[in-house]
Amino acid sequence: MTHGFARRWLGALLMALPLLAGAEPVQELLDRLVAREKLPGAVLLVSGPAGRVVATAGLANLKTREPVTPQTRFYIASSGKLVTAVATLQLVQEGKLKLNDPVLPWLKNVPGITGLRNIENVNVEQLLSHRSGLAEYFDNDFEDLWASQPAKVWTADEALAQAFGKRAPSRPGRAFNYNNTNFVLLGRLLELVDGAPYASAVQRRVLGPVGMAATSVGAPPGAATSTGVAHGYARSGKRRAEDVSYTGWNAITGDGAIMTTAADYEAFLLALLRDGKLLPPAMVKQMCTVQKQDPDSEYGLGCSVEESDWGEAWGHSGTVTGFNAETWHIPKIGVTVVFMTNGDFKSDEPDLVKRAVKAYLRR
Repeated sequence: MTHGFARRWLGALLMALPLLAGAEPVQELLDRLVAREKLPGAVLLVSGPAGRVVATAGLANLKTREPVTPQTRFYIASSGKLVTAVATLQLVQEGKLKLNDPVLPWLKNVPGITGLRNIENVNVEQLLSHRSGLAEYFDNDFEDLWASQPAKVWTADEALAQAFGKRAPSRPGRAFNYNNTNFVLLGRLLELVDGAPYASAVQRRVLGPVGMAATSVGAPPGAATSTGVAHGYARSGKRRAEDVSYTGWNAITGDGAIMTTAADYEAFLLALLRDGKLLPPAMVKQMCTVQKQDPDSEYGLGCSVEESDWGEAWGHSGTVTGFNAETWHIPKIGVTVVFMTNGDFKSDEPDLVKRAVKAYLRR
């Protein structure tokens, strides 16, 4: 995720851009959403040709009553898959991998890997497009095991082992089947090709070049007692909200391990999807083109593609207990939306991106 776009000044430049004077519609939208959905806190950034708005609401930490600010770090769950996809496609661009390369030769020393059904016939492109036919490791059984050991940081190999021996949903290349196993494998592949831990590889390829100084793989040191980090909360019925921060803070694998601020992730989306600084424009277009075999998948190569009132929106959403994120760029109008919250929606997830863009254009 590099290609010469390093300059730490980008993040500072974006933060220095003037906030729009007419920001009220975006702030009001976020206030209503947080109140109606009973979210602990949230941040909503919308930027475009006219400027940028950063709205905040609620609390980052219910115990200390620390408010959410524009600088609060949130876990973004599967929105972080974009980072893994970019790093993988950089390897392709550099000639270190090909999209049709089988992945098993690289992964053959992962303990027990042949217990993952279909793995011998899976290639890089099928992992990126969720057409691998591999079993999902992150199922109900794993969630129960995960919740029983909240302090445990699961390695890629330990996560993959949860899928060993499980029924494969289809043959490789036959069907779209979104699952997290694909991106754990891509993160592991990145480690093996780059010869560095996943966190180090994405720091060198993406976070450093874009100037994402407030972004990390997993929680920053001392997150539990430090300020500026959003705790994640789950609420069951009328019970008091439970701190379930481990669901995001302990994530270190390629299926979603990024903790970030709204401005940092905006910088990433713009560097990738607008400016072509992380991948050549042709590769970005390929990444964000819906697969012909299954247009209903709304998925390309690690990039989700959704239709909006203003043309295609490129990006990714992220959901795990205690954290939710929407991270999108609409190329036709040049508008970017970054939403992050440390709670779960009470109702069906609202059409947040559409409403945010309308509020931005209305101010």
